[in-house]
Amino acid sequence: MELTKNKFSDSTADGRSLFDGVDTHYLSLAALTHMMEGTAVAVGYTQEEVVQHLAAIVSRMKPAATAGQSLRIAEIVVDALDNASNNYLEHSYEYFHAPSGETRKVSFRLTTYEPDLEDEYRYRPTAEGYLVLMGMLDLKVEDHQILVERMLQLLIERGRFDQAYEFARRARMLSIEHRQQIRDFIHQAWRAPGSVAWARDIAPRLNEARVHIHARQEEDRRMEESVREQLIQVTDSQAREQLVRLHDVLKSASGVRAHLQVDVTGAGDKFMDAQAGAFRSRRPSSFPDLETRLLPEALATAQTALAGSVDALLLSFYPAVVPKAPDLSNLLALLFFRREYDEPGEDESEGGELMPFKKYLDPFPEDMAQFVQGWVSAKFAIGGSWKLDELLAHAEDEGLTLLERQCIVYVLYRSYPDSENLFKSMRAHADGEFVADVAAGDNLRFDPVETR
Repeated sequence: MELTKNKFSDSTADGRSLFDGVDTHYLSLAALTHMMEGTAVAVGYTQEEVVQHLAAIVSRMKPAATAGQSLRIAEIVVDALDNASNNYLEHSYEYFHAPSGETRKVSFRLTTYEPDLEDEYRYRPTAEGYLVLMGMLDLKVEDHQILVERMLQLLIERGRFDQAYEFARRARMLSIEHRQQIRDFIHQAWRAPGSVAWARDIAPRLNEARVHIHARQEEDRRMEESVREQLIQVTDSQAREQLVRLHDVLKSASGVRAHLQVDVTGAGDKFMDAQAGAFRSRRPSSFPDLETRLLPEALATAQTALAGSVDALLLSFYPAVVPKAPDLSNLLALLFFRREYDEPGEDESEGGELMPFKKYLDPFPEDMAQFVQGWVSAKFAIGGSWKLDELLAHAEDEGLTLLERQCIVYVLYRSYPDSENLFKSMRAHADGEFVADVAAGDNLRFDPVETR
């Protein structure tokens, strides 16, 4: 290539060589390196991608070259690696073999141009191409594996695997979003036939999902195949870790995309079944129609007639079985129930944390509670009805402490339900509200049982 490059003349009037100021050795090295990079993260690069990469290098190497000239130089370099001038046959080289005393010929190819799983042709370096690349880099043949691992390390440092992983993860989430949108519209069509239009709501989503499936299948399959090959060859721990993570997310995305393909394929049949539900015959009911019969007749009925039927109408709103309200004593017992606390052991596989039940000291000692109960019983023995605020006023006049008056409020409120009443001769019921220095709330009035 270096010897014959001057035969390519420029298209300008002066007829200078197209390759003036262009290093063909460097371009060949750059082409093989770019192809090698493509095999590390995919199944190779297309001819257009390789040519565009070399054209960008030519534009920096020879700033005076136009875009067309840069592309032409890049195409010539790629054709030279493919041996296009000799009908794309293998390169051949004759050499003298001293042990046998004869001249031999070796044939080799530097690149392969083969179709991938999607029948798209891509460039990859051959084993001889790797040897040429290593020779141009002045490396030993034994360093081939080190060269491959170093290329993967550079790609990891450049963030290529991280970018591929993030892109594959976002594509997986997009597949989930497409699937959820389609299922939501089909579910809505089942619930309310006629509320979802195929051309307006579902068809655009299906087209977007098909484009997404086709694009990701073409890309992810190439990446997955390349990752599998690299996992077999690579021994570097960091590179393998990155490849395994990328392979896992690609495999998961492939499964999600397969479910999306099933949803896209069956969306039409499900939508037709949902639309047919609008014409499905319904079971006859003995109840009159609310809008066509009951409401017009109710509007035409006189107000006096409606008022006479209010009691029966209200009874119809009550449930057949009235739910039972739990007794206050049961609720208090549930609130005061203390579960046994187990000390944490060595096995913490279940996770979580169980806090010990905090024990609160009784604010009212036992002797104080008995004194207050006796004091209230003495007031009730006088006779008549007593209110909670009246008892608090008497307690303050008699010099009871703040804590004792708080205990009076607690004892009286506890005695509000019959099941917890400490004063069996009295019955309590709410009677207004009260405000005191120790408490405020609903006022209670205690009446003797015989007077109620």
